[in-house]
Amino acid sequence: MANRVRRAVAATVVAAAAVVVAAAPVAAQGPPDPAPDAGIPGSGLITELLGWLKFGALASAVAGLLIGGIATGFGYSSSHYGSSSAGRNWLLGGLAAAVIAGLAHTIAIALYRAT
Repeated sequence: MANRVRRAVAATVVAAAAVVVAAAPVAAQGPPDPAPDAGIPGSGLITELLGWLKFGALASAVAGLLIGGIATGFGYSSSHYGSSSAGRNWLLGGLAAAVIAGLAHTIAIALYRAT
């Protein structure tokens, strides 16, 4: 049973490393961040507000991943299924929040062009 767990963990780590290596060139480009249009009244305030929202979304995603990792590790080491299950839920929530925060600009542009 322990060998299965070790193999599953090793396979997960290898898969995660492959995803990180494959996504490195894309991550190096960075997300598109258009310059604010000076012709719109209040554009500076809107741009600052959106910047804080981006920061808040990414910070909450990272916090969810950290809380989930800690809870899952605690649940695994103490054989407490409830903590481990809650930690996995936090991990999935943090991952979903990071994906949505990263794709927010793309989603907004796609919806704008669809109307």
